[in-house]
Amino acid sequence: MKKLKRLYVLRHGNAEPYRSGQDELRELTKLGEKEVISTAESFLLKNETFDVVFVSPYVRAQQTVNTFLTNLNASVEVKDCPLITPDGCNSDVALWLSEQPYDSILLVTHQPFAHQFIDYMIDEPLPINFAMTTATLASIEGEVFAGACCQYRWHMSPS
Repeated sequence: MKKLKRLYVLRHGNAEPYRSGQDELRELTKLGEKEVISTAESFLLKNETFDVVFVSPYVRAQQTVNTFLTNLNASVEVKDCPLITPDGCNSDVALWLSEQPYDSILLVTHQPFAHQFIDYMIDEPLPINFAMTTATLASIEGEVFAGACCQYRWHMSPS
């Protein structure tokens, strides 16, 4: 049996309102920072780790990953990934992920991509209460990262 790979998907925290043509420059709000800290504190209790972080180049995602890792007191490689912006393509990201050498990966991304990607990756319907609200972290796992080949594990939202 192959070793299971884990994928964590974190949506950025609450951000400034949308302004036409400036989406990639929107910053986290104070509420967004608090949300990310809350999620980091909850994740610490899970006693789980990841090998690498891939983050959208958008400002709010970059701020989210910095806040999240600071509150985990984690030192892990962080790499920018232009594939995981709000309009990311599920099949392109799954193919790209399948080529990564890591067993456990954190993606820091956006809606609508975050929810659609998790739904694409798992082999059964998402739980009825599943929602990728701001600073929500979801976890899936599978032998390979591919469409309909993973299992939903859990999700957590800021309290």
